[in-house]
Formats: sequence, structure tokens, C-alpha cells
Amino acid sequence: MNGSGHDGGIGPAGASDALRLAVLDAAEGLGEADVLRLAVQQCVAALGGIGGLAHLAGREHGSLRLAAAGGVPDPVARAWERVEGPGLAPVRAVERRRVQWSPRWPDGQADRTPRGGANTDRGGRGSSRVPDALRACGVLSAPILVDGTPIGVLSVLAEHEPAPDRQQFLVDVAALAAARLPVARRWRSGTTPWWQLPQGVRGQVMHQISVGTWTWDLDTGLLDIDEVTEGLVELAGLDPDTWDHRIESWMERIHPEDRPGVDRAIDESLASGQPYAVEYRVLDESGRVNWLELRGAFEHDENGRPVRMVGTAWNVTTRRSQLEWLAGLLELNPDPIHVVGADNRVQWANQAARELGGAAKDIVGRTPWDAEPLLRDHGLPELLDRARAAPGSAATTEVAVNRRTSRGSASFLVKAVEIGGFVSITMSDTTEQRRAEHAAAERGRRVADLNAALVRALNTEDVVTAIVQHVPPLVDADGLVVHDLSGESPRLVGDTGFSAALVDDLHELRLRLTAEYREEGTATGGPTSPVNAVYAAGGRPNRPRFLPDSRLFEPVAAAPGARPDMLSSLLGRLAEVEGVRAWAVLPLVVGDYRLGSCVIGWNAPRTFTEDDKTLLGTVGVILAQALGNARLYESARHRAERLQQELLPGNLPVTTALRAVARYRTADGQELGGDWYDTIPLSGGRTLVVIGDVMGHGLEQAIAMGIIRHAVLTVAALDLPVDEIVARLNDVVVRLAPRIDDPVVCATCLLALYDPTTGACSIASAGHAAPIALEPGGTPHRLTIPTGPPLGMAQLPAQITEATLAEGTVLLLYTDGLLGSHAPDSDELTEVVAQFTGTRPAPAAGEPAGRWLTALCETVTGQLPPDPRRQDDAVLLALSTGRVPADRMASWDLPWAPESAGRARELASEQLAAWGLADLAEVATLIISELIGNTVRHAVGLVPEPSPADSEVESGAPAGDDEAEVGLGDLGLEGGLGLHLGLGLDQGPEANGTGGEGVVRLRLLHIEQSLVCEVYDGSQATPRVRHPLLDDEFGRGLQLVAMMSGRWGTRYTENGKCIWARLEEPHRPDGGTATMPGADRSSGSGPDGDTACARDAAGDASPGGDRRPAVRRAAG
Repeated sequence: MNGSGHDGGIGPAGASDALRLAVLDAAEGLGEADVLRLAVQQCVAALGGIGGLAHLAGREHGSLRLAAAGGVPDPVARAWERVEGPGLAPVRAVERRRVQWSPRWPDGQADRTPRGGANTDRGGRGSSRVPDALRACGVLSAPILVDGTPIGVLSVLAEHEPAPDRQQFLVDVAALAAARLPVARRWRSGTTPWWQLPQGVRGQVMHQISVGTWTWDLDTGLLDIDEVTEGLVELAGLDPDTWDHRIESWMERIHPEDRPGVDRAIDESLASGQPYAVEYRVLDESGRVNWLELRGAFEHDENGRPVRMVGTAWNVTTRRSQLEWLAGLLELNPDPIHVVGADNRVQWANQAARELGGAAKDIVGRTPWDAEPLLRDHGLPELLDRARAAPGSAATTEVAVNRRTSRGSASFLVKAVEIGGFVSITMSDTTEQRRAEHAAAERGRRVADLNAALVRALNTEDVVTAIVQHVPPLVDADGLVVHDLSGESPRLVGDTGFSAALVDDLHELRLRLTAEYREEGTATGGPTSPVNAVYAAGGRPNRPRFLPDSRLFEPVAAAPGARPDMLSSLLGRLAEVEGVRAWAVLPLVVGDYRLGSCVIGWNAPRTFTEDDKTLLGTVGVILAQALGNARLYESARHRAERLQQELLPGNLPVTTALRAVARYRTADGQELGGDWYDTIPLSGGRTLVVIGDVMGHGLEQAIAMGIIRHAVLTVAALDLPVDEIVARLNDVVVRLAPRIDDPVVCATCLLALYDPTTGACSIASAGHAAPIALEPGGTPHRLTIPTGPPLGMAQLPAQITEATLAEGTVLLLYTDGLLGSHAPDSDELTEVVAQFTGTRPAPAAGEPAGRWLTALCETVTGQLPPDPRRQDDAVLLALSTGRVPADRMASWDLPWAPESAGRARELASEQLAAWGLADLAEVATLIISELIGNTVRHAVGLVPEPSPADSEVESGAPAGDDEAEVGLGDLGLEGGLGLHLGLGLDQGPEANGTGGEGVVRLRLLHIEQSLVCEVYDGSQATPRVRHPLLDDEFGRGLQLVAMMSGRWGTRYTENGKCIWARLEEPHRPDGGTATMPGADRSSGSGPDGDTACARDAAGDASPGGDRRPAVRRAAG
């Protein structure tokens, strides 16, 4: 750079001429401006000049135009911009075709600058007129000759005329430049002015993006263009080699419709001094339209007169084509588009917008909501305000409007964006999207309902009900048929949407085809299962099949001439009778096991989309899994119920003077529960009644229940007091917890020991609800008894409640499942019992009560609990108490002496004769004699009772015939039930023992078909069977008792013990047996198997029931 800002940096002064020429010669691929600029640089450096110029011959004869400059400021270059007239070195060099030196400068050349400022160069830098010192320099010029014709001049400004060798170098450079110019660019008369030549990187970029430059000389009317612009000239139908470069020729190529706008733009730019910018169309020779964009500015001389316009031009045909395509796209866009101004009036609307708001003339110039009032209601004015508040950002809302076409109402997502003072409103039609979303949401809701129903379903019936109710609405089906294929024959388990007659026909069709397939399989040796044939068509047995149109359906045959497969026959029947036109066949398969089939039908042809197939396939898998889980549940529940039936009593055993009826009801939709009950016959005609509940549900609870119940049977065989039984059951439950993987097993239990000889009842509760009592002629009420902690948590002994029950008293024992959500409040149960007894009074004492108790249980379990779903198992055990008649009991207090054995034999023989049991007299007297003898020898006596009327010690008269009975009313408590604590188990015959003195008591009972002999003493030492040697004198008494009696045993009393033996009554010759008056000998089970778990009526829990000595010792 030579301080001018132009290209043309000065190289090293000492560089050789040959090297400089080599640099110029190596310039490949340069344009003419670059070649001339490089030549000027080398010449100025070699000649030591001030600057350099390169001119090319202009169109006018004898004129030269500056094409390149280097090392000189803009004012100097402008002074040499156009060279005309004799005497100037460049002109003389052209005319004489040799190097010329002249100190003369052009005259009359004024500075020409844009109107923006007279002293501003192209880069905006300040400049001045040509300094006088530079005008003192001379100019050395050498012509550029091409084929002997001068086309330009290279000039160097120097203070003195260079030496001849330097002049020769200038000639050599001019010659080399002439050789390069034809290569770089064929010479033309029009040349881009030097000041338009883009320099450096900017020039390369402009060339790469095809931006051309041009100059319009207002004085001559000529257009000077660069190489890029020549391509644009061709787009206008002009030949760059032949056109005259006049502005009028160019203006004629502008599209007639655009010419007025171009003229107007030129006038406005000239008048205002603003840049000129315009896009217009030009026509090529074939009439094709091309779009050009031109930008430029006027330049003025020092007097402000415009002298030329300079600018740029480029081809925008592609962009304009895209814009036109985009305009067409916007016009034909199905979404309404409005463009509104600052006053919210529509400036432009596409076809969809016009259809939305009526004709175009009705919407343009009006606000959108004038044409469609609903837009105002949905807040469109506020949306425009939001868009203007944030230019460039989209503001959105959603509206629903009515279309002006037949398509009806529609939903739109409205998006407003402010750009350049206008707001673009785009209304995207979301109608189908909202419908799809609504359909998807509805489908999702129905799938959720189906899943919820299947989750609640436990058995096959529940699953089929869920399928029938939820699958058809899910897929908009008209009908559905579900078959069970797990058995030997297909079984219809569910249907909807089809007539009953058709369902029957389908069932018969399946049965017939199944039989035929089985016969064919047997005859051919093939598989006989009908399942193998159900989905044979198509060769894909485990995949869903979709038939979109029955008119395209042809039954598939296994072979030519063979009958159709089962599925084909089924679908053909559906199409024939019900008019079903489309099907989806879903195999319900889990693993390789086919559980069933689900055939879904539509009454119209249906196109199954991929989404439909995916949904139906997924539904089929879900249904199959649910059906499989239901089968597993049913199998597990069946096994558990069998286990529970084995663990619970079945028909309740026959008990003495106590009628029992039970009902067991399982919970709705729950696993097995731990509720249980039992009645256990004991010695002396007594009965132990027990009811309990293991908390929770499941197989573990059922097992725990069975263990506890059998523990009761085992402990009851010991004839222990009720509180002792509760204590031992608590130990069992505590030890049970680790065995069933439960840290705490909680179970409630209530025991009642009833003695029909006295009416005494001992009750103990371990966390269980108190019974309901109904005295003859009274009202039902809940007994007030102390309730201890549940089994497994008890730390203190259970409290016993003693009561004397009148004959005919009804007791209701129950578990909390019968009370439902009201537990432990039993008021509702009491009210139901009261209503029943109000319409159906209880039987009188001595009358059979079985049917009445059964009706009572049915009524109570049918009404309670009233909850919609019964969440827990429930047990109701109804008891009706009786008494052993007084004439079937006999009791004597005998002196504590060996002679009493003889007296006892006499009294027993007389009583047995009175009862008609003379056949038992010999055996009975032998047993009584042995028991009394052992008692006198080894035990202590009882203190005689204080009243002589109650027993005759001396005479041995029967005691107890005139006993004073304490009734319920005599105790003065609620319901007439007398309660007291701490009494013994047997309050009739025994008395206090006295260390070796007193009496021995003998009691005979004729109950049921047996005779019970009881001997009481005051010792609690337990007798045991001995095994004497042959020569032993003693130890054979109990062996004789065990051999002669049916059962025998020992039970403890409060102040001693009772040894008893039971003899069965022999059968009568007529095959009958003696029956106790008023006895109800029917079993305690109810209809429909409501009681679970059968047990022998013989009462094996009684001590001595096993004749093995080891058992007798354990029994005491």
C-alpha cells in the first residue's frame, strides 16, 4: 500500500526485473482487473515511481478509462479516470504504440463523489484535492498491444524521466500483461470502472455469490458492467458482445408491468438521495421471465450535480420463484391465515380464511371477529394484544368456530405473531387431532376400566363378565362370543350382542364339529383334541386373525372336498344368521396352552389399522393372562377349600341335651379365612362348645385354624377346666407363629362347657365377642362376660363366667365377620334375632329345635352383614339347651368303708332294673364294686352335704331327686341369667374331701343309649392301669374296668376327682334302642353344606375311648 488504501503494496526495491516478470507470468486464473493491478504494482516498484495507473481503451475513439490504480490517493486516480486529448503520455503511447514520457496532467478533471459528502472516498475516509507536489511529477506510459492493436496503457508517475532500461522494463511488463489479458478475459469495450472493483476477500466473496457491479454514466448514458453482470445481461436477452451498453437498451428489457415501478424508484432515489433498491423482471430471448435485484446510489460532482449511479445486481429468480410458490402455498393452505394491520383489520387472507369468514370482499378490511363472532368470544382481540406486546414471539389460544362449508364446526389452534407492524394469524385445524385425542382418552379410559375389572376378577366367571362388559365398547364391536377350550369339548362361557337362538346353534355346532374331529382323529391316528382344529385355518394357531369383510371370506377346508374347519363354520354361521360382516378372532393362549377363544364381530365391514390390530392383540394377551390367573386361582382356592373342609367339622356330633346348628359363609372376593367352630361331647353328658377366628385371610390362616381346632380336640380330651383349656391353646398359638412365617398369630376364641345334668355353663372368652342369649319367653340380649386378650397375646389366666341355663335357652355364638363394618357392636344382630323370634317363637322346652335353629341361621346369615361386599368370613353357631331328665339320674353318698361296695352293687342293680337295663347289671355292678373298692383303699372321702334331705349316707337312698334348681330369673340379672365366678365344674354330686373320712359318691346316668357310672372321691391322685405279674395280689382292678366298659376315664373336680365308665346299651330284639324322651337325634348340619368338616358323632374326645393302656393313663 502506498498510503492510498488501494491494493498495490510495493515490493523490495532490489528485486531483479526477471523475478518481477516471473511473478507476473505465474499469475494464473486472474481476471483482467487483477492482472492490471499486479502489473501496476511491479512497474511502480521497479521504476521507483510514486504510483501507477492502468487504462483500457473506451468505446469512444481516443478515450481511455482508468481500470486499475496503485499507490495513489483517490483524488489522483479520479484525475486520471478518463484520459482524452493530445499531449498526455497515455494518449501518446496509444497513438504512437511506444513508450512515452510527459509531465502533463489532464485538465478540467473535477472530483466526483456521492451526494453523501464531497470529501468522502469509497471507504468513508477523508480525502483532498490533488496536491501540487504530485502535479509536478511526470508520467511514463507504455502501450498494451494485443496483436499490434493498443487496448490499454500502463503508466508510472515519477519525479524524473526514468532511465532507458527502466522504460524498457515498463514495455516488457506491458507486453506480458497483454499476453495475460486474453487468457484472463477476452477484451471488451466496456470495462468495470476502477472504483467499482471489489478488493481482496470482499471481491472474492462477491464473485462467489454472483453479485455483479455496474455503473451508469449519466452524461453518456452508458452502462459499464463487470464479468458477473454480463451473465445477468444474458438473462435479459442481450448479447454481452454486441449490445450497445446504453441505458435505454437495458430498460427496454424490463417487464412492461415492472417498468413504471423502476422509473419511479430511480426518480425517488435521485430526489431524496436515498439508496436505490428495486426488484423487477426481465425477459430473455425466449420470453422466459427472470427476476433481478438491483441496489445503487447516485454520485455527484463538486457542484452537487449527479454524474453517475453505481451499484450491484444479482439474480433472484430462484428466490422469487420460491416466494411465489410460498405465496401459492399460503393461499392454498387448508389452515386459515390472516394478516392484520395495526387497526386489527385484515390486510390479506388465504382461501381457507375466506371460507371461514365468507367471501373475500367480506373479510378483507374487516376484523376477523366481524366475519366470525365466535373469535371474539374466544379472546382473539386479547391474543393480538399479547402478540404485539412480544414481537417475534408466538401467542396461542384455542377456539371452536363454525365453518361456512358443509364440514360443520371445527377446533383451531390460533397462533399470532407480530412482524414488522403486522400480525400474522394462523389457525391450525385441530379438529381431527382433538377427536383423536378424545378417542384415545376414551379408549384409554375403557382400557383402564377393563384392567380394573380384570384385576377385581378372581374366577373364570368374573373374567368372562369383564370381557363381555368391557371389550365390545372398547373396540366399538356389535357382538362377542367367548369359548372355553380347556376341556374335552368347547364350552360357551360368555356372549353378548347375539340372539339366544344363535348362541344355542353355535354351541351345538361346536359340539358336533368337536365330535367329528375327535372321530376323525381316532380313525386316522391323529390328535383328537378339538382345540387343534379350532384355529387350523391359516396355519397360525396362536395368532389373532382379522377378517375385514365377510364377502371376501371363504370357509377354509382342510383338503379338497373336506368340510370346513371349526372356526370357518363358526364365522360362516355368524355371517349367515346375524349379518356380521367383520371379525377379529383372538386366541386366548398362555404359553403353549390354549385356554379359550374370543370372537368379536361387527355388523359392517371394517378396515383393521395397525393400531387396531395392536390393540386387539394386546387385549387378547391381557384376557388370556387374566383367564389363566383365574384358572390358577380357582385351582388354588379349590385345594384350599378342600383343606378347609377337612379342617372344619362337617356334621356336628350328637350331644346330650344340646342341639347345635352352624352356618359358615365365606367372604366375597377374599381368600380363605380362619373362622372355625366345634361341639365336643365330654364325659357325664357334658358338651364343650368352641368358636374362634384366626385374623387374616389365606392358606396360612386356614392351616393355623386347623391346628388350633385340633389342639382343642386334644386338650378337651383331658377333661380340664375351661380356663386351663384356654391357657394351653394360648401356648399352642404362641408356638405356632414361627411355623407359618408370621411373627404374631392372633386368634380369638370362646369356649362354653355345658352340663345338661345341672344346666351349669362355664364360659371363657379370649378376645371373642360375647354370645347372644335368648331365654324361653324372653328377648335376645348380649351376655356380659369378661373378655381376655386374644390367643397368642394372653399373659394372665382367662376369667370364667359360670351360669345356670334354663331348659330351652338359645345361645348364638358368632364371629365378627357376621357383624361387618359394625363389629364389635352386635346390636344389629340382636335386632335381627328379635325380629325372627317375634314372628316365629322358639320351641318350648323338650320340643325338637333343629328346624327352628336352621331357619334362624338362614335368616341371620342372609341379612347380615348388610354391607354391599362381605369382606370377612362369618360363622354362626346356634345352640338350644336341654336337660337330662331327673328320672334318668341317680346319686348316692355311701359311707367311707369297704362294705359300701356291696351296698353300691345292690343300689345299682335296683336302679338298672327300674330303667330296664337289667342286662347291664352284672357288668355294671362289677365295675362299680371295683371302682369303689379302689377309691376306699387309695383315696380320701368327701364331706357329706349338709342337708340330710339331699342324700342318705346310711341308707343309701338316691340323692338329688329333690334338688333345688337355681333359675335364670332367681338370680335377678338381665334376661334372668344368673352369673357367678369361681365355681367348680360339677356342682351336683361332689363335696369337699376330708383326709380319709367322709363319704364316697356314686352317680348313675342313663343318657342316650348308654349307662354312665361315676364314682367321686376327695383325692386328685390319678389312677393308672398297672401291669402285674402272675403272682401279684393287686393291680388288676382297672384292667377289668377297661375290659368291661366301652370307655372310661378320670376328670378333676374342684375338690377331688371323678372316675367314670361308660357302658353301651344293648340293642333290643326288635332292633331298636331306648331313646331319651324329647331327644332330637338329628345331626347339626344344615342344607347346602354350610357346615364344614365332618366328625364322628361318637365323641372320640371323651377320655377312655381308646382301650390302649397308654391312652387311659394319659386320660387320668
